[in-house]
Amino acid sequence: MISVDFHAHTFFSGCGIHSHIEMLNRARELGMSGLALTDHGRECGGRIPSTYFHRLTDPVPGIRMLNGIEANLRGLEGEIDVPPVALPYLDLVLLGIHGNTPSGLGGAVYTAALVSALEKNPCVDMLTHLYPSDYDVDLAQVVRAAKKQGVVVELNNSKMLLSKADPRAVRELVQICKAEGCRMAIGSDAHALNEVGLDEHARAVLQKETFPENLLGNHTAEQAYAFIEERRRNKRIDA
Repeated sequence: MISVDFHAHTFFSGCGIHSHIEMLNRARELGMSGLALTDHGRECGGRIPSTYFHRLTDPVPGIRMLNGIEANLRGLEGEIDVPPVALPYLDLVLLGIHGNTPSGLGGAVYTAALVSALEKNPCVDMLTHLYPSDYDVDLAQVVRAAKKQGVVVELNNSKMLLSKADPRAVRELVQICKAEGCRMAIGSDAHALNEVGLDEHARAVLQKETFPENLLGNHTAEQAYAFIEERRRNKRIDA
């Protein structure tokens, strides 16, 4: 079980089926320290109401709520759908390629788009699920770009849990991050209560590949919060 989960969705995403409070209560029941609620940006139908940032502050005692968003590409020139007004309130900005991006354009196109997005958007903290077959990318090139920007690369438990990831691509991603010295983080990518904090598939791969614990951004709660504070300092974003 992850102590601090960097990736989870509520019904604000459209694809999640529970509320913020329900997800946080489940995390607390599991003994977790924190849960990042990272609903999708508007390009994928997500909602980011101002009330969420202005009035919902650690609403469940005993569990830390991290404000987040899983952003989407807006086109292929490196633009993303994070509203600038939300940035001061966000603890974590995730970025992944989703269904709003047309598939079948070739790995070079998606690789260039992600690298450009990292260069143009220093707010991004983590790249999500880099191994969907519909959007093949040059993993080594993207990992090097992520390391340069201080961004962690996600090892997505949900994609493996639901058999939506090629095991060879997952192992390759971990091997490249290890070789490049790029930090990774486990994300449950939970869309329902029964998925909150799950990490067994991700942990198994990390153990098999002997991935260094010091390169895992949320190996412990202390490492997770230290990463978040490091990113906030580097981005100079003041809440």
